[in-house]
Amino acid sequence: MREVKLRCDGIWPPALPFFMLILLIPACSPSVAPFSETAYQQAVELKVDSMELMAKATESFEDHKSEVAEIRHNMLVAYEYADGRPDNELSTQQWEIMKDPDRNLFGGFLARWGEEDSLNETFIEEASKLVREAFDNIIGLESGKVSPDDI
Repeated sequence: MREVKLRCDGIWPPALPFFMLILLIPACSPSVAPFSETAYQQAVELKVDSMELMAKATESFEDHKSEVAEIRHNMLVAYEYADGRPDNELSTQQWEIMKDPDRNLFGGFLARWGEEDSLNETFIEEASKLVREAFDNIIGLESGKVSPDDI
């Protein structure tokens, strides 16, 4: 059997530090968007407003149509803000799920309230727990991001 020896002559050894640097540069950049005070504030305000509105769901949906329209608008604003930030896919997905009328979070709650006109208190309490936890996840994700000053 013949032994094969690799030779390191030519350009390779002097270029090694350069190639290593190229490989390390992407590892140094953040993979998620930096912390945004605006996104954090939007999430906190929407959580509070959502919890207050959900508590009113024992009443007729018709009596709260303007509040529902306003909060849907504000949630769409938060979603679009998240979607417009680079490297912010996870937050954007969380807002998509939160506002989706076909899912079991806030968008679904509003859809059901609209269909049934009023909801029973037990359902509201259980749905509120899920929505509160989902908002806490959105808020936690944002607050866990690195501040732009620390990058």
